Order: sequence, then structure tokens, then C-alpha cells
Amino acid sequence: MSILSGSGLISSAVSGLTNTYGVLASQNTDGTGLKVTNLTNLSTNVINQLGGTNNSFVSYLTGNFGNMDKNNDGVISAQELQEATTNMQMQGLTKEQITNLCSNLSGSKTYATVLENFDQIDANHDGKVTDAEIKAYSYKSQRQRLHTELKGVKSSNMSVYYVDDSAYGEKPTSIVDNMYAET
Repeated sequence: MSILSGSGLISSAVSGLTNTYGVLASQNTDGTGLKVTNLTNLSTNVINQLGGTNNSFVSYLTGNFGNMDKNNDGVISAQELQEATTNMQMQGLTKEQITNLCSNLSGSKTYATVLENFDQIDANHDGKVTDAEIKAYSYKSQRQRLHTELKGVKSSNMSVYYVDDSAYGEKPTSIVDNMYAET
């Protein structure tokens, strides 16, 4: 079992949001950022650029528009997006965010393990998991697995080799020294 890392989950969420933001915000000719109308009136061209009609990043931006628009001007600026994604990287992702934003990773071992064991991974019980918490959980799991596997291992049929130093006149530096006597 390799060490699980949440960086793949978190970077998938951040890059997906950033890419989606870039595509949607580019529809504004004034360059101000992302407006609600960019999210609700998607052209066929934009839908194709985003990879289809069921885009979880568009859904996330739509559902969290008010939270991300910190100055309530009706636009998510590049700075506001940067603050939101930096917050995700630093503070981690909620189970809902992982489910919504990382669905493209649904076949990955990390994604499945994090969702199945979210409460145990969330060591500080803040409702979010960070890369560090995911790695710590992985180390702990590996340690427990090895402890369980090795618990039943016991030494048996051991032989002890003993060399009587008095038989050689002087003390050898190792057993091998006496195996190949000089002639």
C-alpha cells in the first residue's frame, strides 16, 4: 500500500475551479471576473470547453457564488477566486467539497479511501481534511496493518553458532576469518 496523499484531491479541486473560472470569466468583455449570468446562460461552445453539461465545478461556483464574492459586487474577481482556492489548499476540503469537486477522481484509491474514512482522517474534527491529515491517516493505517501482520510472526528453529576462542590461540576478528586459514 502506498502512502495516500490528499494533494491530488486538493489540486484537482483547485485546478478544476481555476480552469472553469477562466473559461467562464473570459466570456465577459469587460474583464471584471465571473458574473452570475456567466454561470446560468452557458453557450454550447462554453459547455463543450468545460467538458459537457454535467460540470461539477460550474455547479460548485453557482452554489457558492455568494460565499466567494466577498465584496458582494456581483462578480467573483480573480483575487476572490485565488483567496478561495488558497483557503482550500491551506484548510482542506469538506466531505461535500470532495464529493462535488473531485468526482472526476471517483475511480482513484485516495478518493474512495478519504470518503469512506473521512471522520477518522479528520484528526482535528473541523469537518475538513488536509493533505497532512490524509498522509497521517495513511501512515497510521500502514503501521496498524504491519503490526497485525507481524504479530503472529515468531522465531523458531534458530541455531546459534558459537566459536571457542581458546581453540585458535588468539581471538579471531570474525568467524569468517577462521574459515579460510592462511597457509
